Amino acid sequence: MKKSVILLFALILTLGLIGCSKKSEVKDIPVSDIKSAINTESLLPIQPIADIDAKEFHAFEKVKDKIKEGFVIQALINVKLQDVFVVKTDDVDSVKKAIEDYKSNSLKLFGDGYGGEENVDAVNNSILESKGNYVYFIATKNAKDIESKILEIIE
Repeated sequence: MKKSVILLFALILTLGLIGCSKKSEVKDIPVSDIKSAINTESLLPIQPIADIDAKEFHAFEKVKDKIKEGFVIQALINVKLQDVFVVKTDDVDSVKKAIEDYKSNSLKLFGDGYGGEENVDAVNNSILESKGNYVYFIATKNAKDIESKILEIIE
């Protein structure tokens, strides 16, 4: 009986060690590394770009105190859509909500056809996801390529 209890206790401790040693879901890296990789790989089809600190971006006004760091990249050409946002936060849901509101309000014209079919596709195929404490939003014609690069860096 004692051997069974000791064996059970050893099994529980072993499982506890395995569970506690699990690797983190994402790396903790500065978002500037992500931005550099996107720019270095020339993944942004439209140049020049506006590069804004996420805390200064109008769509994040209500959640800027929840943002640790982040960036917003947009096309300076007002008829072409090219949005790439990456934010590190402890409140993923609030930041995602702010981006959903931005998409519903500010990107409505692009989704309705302003600037051409490419913009409609960029809005309809936009990506809003989170991984760990990173939230990213991509609305551009090569959104999947940019998402792959982001995931490659943080995973």
